[in-house]
Amino acid sequence: MTKIKLRGLKLLEGGAHVASSSPGDDNLLATGVCSPLARNKTNLTFLSHAFLDQGANCITAFCTEGSAGRAAASLVEAHHASTAIVDLHGDISILSVFPHEQRPQVVGVLLQVLARKEIILQGMASSPSAVSTIVSTAETEAAIDTFFEAFKFPAYRSPSDWYAAYEGKEHLLRKIIASYQEKVIRIYDIVQQSDLDLWSLTVAQSDLGDLGAALITLGQSEIRMVFVIALPSLENRLSFSFCLPEGGEAQIREVFSSHLGNTALTCHSQVAALYIHGPHFGDRYGISHALVKALESKGVSLLALGCTVSSLSVIVGEQDLDGAVQALEASFQRSSE
Repeated sequence: MTKIKLRGLKLLEGGAHVASSSPGDDNLLATGVCSPLARNKTNLTFLSHAFLDQGANCITAFCTEGSAGRAAASLVEAHHASTAIVDLHGDISILSVFPHEQRPQVVGVLLQVLARKEIILQGMASSPSAVSTIVSTAETEAAIDTFFEAFKFPAYRSPSDWYAAYEGKEHLLRKIIASYQEKVIRIYDIVQQSDLDLWSLTVAQSDLGDLGAALITLGQSEIRMVFVIALPSLENRLSFSFCLPEGGEAQIREVFSSHLGNTALTCHSQVAALYIHGPHFGDRYGISHALVKALESKGVSLLALGCTVSSLSVIVGEQDLDGAVQALEASFQRSSE
């Protein structure tokens, strides 16, 4: 198999992963997650959120510094209803590969190699440039070796070369984690993309290889996947949400049916994506809270969200796109302004 050429691999170690799930009519992203974490000045290095099962279930997952994990989980649990489930996984790593160029086969190959090596995937999120995965620290080295089996990184001939470049620089990644005191949060840009469908399905860890095969097949038709997240679900399963261009529903269902049999696949049509970028965006507390509050102020319903590296990706109904843009422009300030 020809390796997919990528430019880089980033590792952030020593984190904690918190996941909460609640009934869909109990959307606590703002009041139950973002608000208490912002008040506690807890930095988030990763965030994903989605409504699933046609709105019947809501799942939010985020990562923090390892030392902040237990306190963050307790805060979230205190602000959720008794029907919510909050899980904490300590000692995790976030591995990001880039650029994926919206190619489904990048995610597909990644899922296949993790499944083949039986490495447990705890979560996933994409930005316009990178795809990030969460694995346990115990499996980090095996995951890196596996990535080198699947992808070609021209700057590094082997995992050893990558480790040699990484060692000694990990403290620099820690130094970028900082709070902010801006009255208006500065960003680089707001990018929007419409005419999309939001797809969702839930699979067992053992089916990740088949899901990867389906995405590789889709990539052969040069379709673009502009957004993807994976959230932990019940019984060692993962719930995926991803956006593809609208108009290809029959082809997409056929591909997934051929690889995943009768796995339930839902499609929310006529959605749009918004991407906002900022300096060290994934590492400063309160930014996600500001975004969620801004959308709520305009009555915009958030369908899915992902934050990794330095971008926040937001999925809304196409009818809410103008209101969402207005809300973000009022709450964030472009650096060029």
